[in-house]
Amino acid sequence: MIRTLFEIPIPYTGITIPVFAYGFMLMVGFLVVMYVARNKAKSEGLKPEDISNLGLYTIFSGILGGRIFYVVQNFDSYKHNILDAFKIYEGGLVFYGGLMASIAAIVVFTNIRKLPALKTIDIIAFAFPLGVVCGRIGCFLNGCCWGDVCSPDLLWAVSFPKSVDTNLVIDGSPAFLHHLGKGLVSVSDSHSLPVHPTQIYSMLGNVSIFFIIRAFFKHRRRDGEVTLMFCGLYSIMRFVVEIFRDDNPLLFDGMTISQNVSILVLIAVVALFVIGRIKLKGQTKLS
Repeated sequence: MIRTLFEIPIPYTGITIPVFAYGFMLMVGFLVVMYVARNKAKSEGLKPEDISNLGLYTIFSGILGGRIFYVVQNFDSYKHNILDAFKIYEGGLVFYGGLMASIAAIVVFTNIRKLPALKTIDIIAFAFPLGVVCGRIGCFLNGCCWGDVCSPDLLWAVSFPKSVDTNLVIDGSPAFLHHLGKGLVSVSDSHSLPVHPTQIYSMLGNVSIFFIIRAFFKHRRRDGEVTLMFCGLYSIMRFVVEIFRDDNPLLFDGMTISQNVSILVLIAVVALFVIGRIKLKGQTKLS
C-alpha cells in the first residue's frame, strides 16, 4: 500500500504538495481511455477531437456519480462529518454510479453536438475497461476496496499495513481499521489479517473484458452492442468479485448493492441484446 506516491516541493515555502496514488491512477486511466478511444474514433469515422471534449465532461460526471453512490452506500461513515464526503483522494468510488452518470453525460453531449450517440458510447465502452484497470491499481495502492479475510496459505493473499498520522494516531489502512473495529487485530499489530486482493481480481477481470470486446467489435451487428457487451461482462465479473470483497455492506437479500445492480444490469443487457438481434434477423451488415 502506497497512498502517497511522491511530494512536490514549493520553492522557498517549505510546503510540499502530496500526489496521492488513487488520484494519480485515475488521471492515468483517463489519459489511457482517451488515447485508445481517439484512435478507435478515427477508424470509425468520428473526429478524435469530439472524443477528447466528451472525455472532459465524462470524467467529471463519472467521478461525481461514483462518489455520490459510494457515500450513499456507506452513509453511516459520513453522517457525522459530511465534509469527509469530499475527500475523494482517500478513495471511494462506486463503478455503477460513475457509469450511469457518464452515460448521461455522453447522451447530453452527443445530442448537443449532433453525434451518433450509440456509436460514440460504443467507442468509449471499447476503451473504458482499460481505465478501470488503472483505477483498480489505484485502489490497491490506496488500500481501499479490500477483500475478505482468507487463508494465509493463499499464495496471492495480501496484508495491508497499519499506518499512523503525524500525531501517531492510527489512520489506516482501511482494511486494518476494519479488522481493528471487528476485534480481529489489536493496536499493537502492524498489519491486517491476510485478505483477498480483490482490487487485483477486478483489474484482471477488466483486462479480460477489454480483449473480449476488442475481438467482438468487428462482429457487432448494430451500434450499441459493444456497450451492451461491456455492461454484461462487467456485471458478471463484478458480481463474482463482490463475493470476495469485505468493504460493502450486505442488504436484506444477503447481497451487496453492487451485486443487486449487477443482476438487474445483466437481465436488461441480455434482453436488449436478444431483442436487437431478433430485429436484425436476416441482415448481414452493421445497421
